[in-house]
Amino acid sequence: MYVVVVSAHAPGHTGQAGLSAAVGAGRCDVCGHVGEFVQIDAPTRESHLCGSCDATLRYRAQAAAIAAAYGSPELTLSELIEVPAFRELEIYEPGIAGPLRYVLGRLPHYLNSYYWPDVDLGESQEGVRCEDLRALTFADKSFDLVVSSDILEHVRGPMDAFSELHRILRPGGMHIFTVPMIWPLPSTTESRVDYSGAEDRHLKEPVYHGSPTDPQGSLVYTDFGMDLPESLREVGFETTTHHGYRNAITFVSRKPSG
Repeated sequence: MYVVVVSAHAPGHTGQAGLSAAVGAGRCDVCGHVGEFVQIDAPTRESHLCGSCDATLRYRAQAAAIAAAYGSPELTLSELIEVPAFRELEIYEPGIAGPLRYVLGRLPHYLNSYYWPDVDLGESQEGVRCEDLRALTFADKSFDLVVSSDILEHVRGPMDAFSELHRILRPGGMHIFTVPMIWPLPSTTESRVDYSGAEDRHLKEPVYHGSPTDPQGSLVYTDFGMDLPESLREVGFETTTHHGYRNAITFVSRKPSG
């Protein structure tokens, strides 16, 4: 939940560690903590941190979308993982960072992965499986739920990755994900890089996002637009969007049961 409140501090006030006045209060949809959300010097969706688990606005919105997708919009993610039916799901989350992983990781059938170019696919490094989203080593219909958080924009060929995620989901399974989107929301998806050849050719000024393993950051290949659900329909998904504050959008892509 997100409730806007008026700050007692003047605009632009900055406290310790770059934190400014709290700009909201409510219950965190990730951990359930009730208190103030704190704004930092970052885009809106990357700000408004929970005082307990540090979940930003986009993570909290994604957690709320997961709960709603499984028929329990009143529950936080920490509460949802105690529901017996949810505990039985086979869940896959590419990535090694973010607060959702610390909650979903408590489940008995949870798996996460990361892509290291120098590690064989399907093998592990430091206890984490190496997977390329464009060529996953999992069998068809292996998972009930895939959760990804700002991952697909860094994939060299994102629609190949979406197709692979569709393949490994069971009928009725869902991919619940976020990708960064500018505000106002763009209508069309645009490639930042031409990757049709062996070498990348930049079409726009290169943009890098923070990476847990690369000091240079992760290159952004794609700027997604609101035509994404239609592109995913061509892959085989039925996609809806959950809109949080401004551009904190979560996509819920379902693989039809039939």
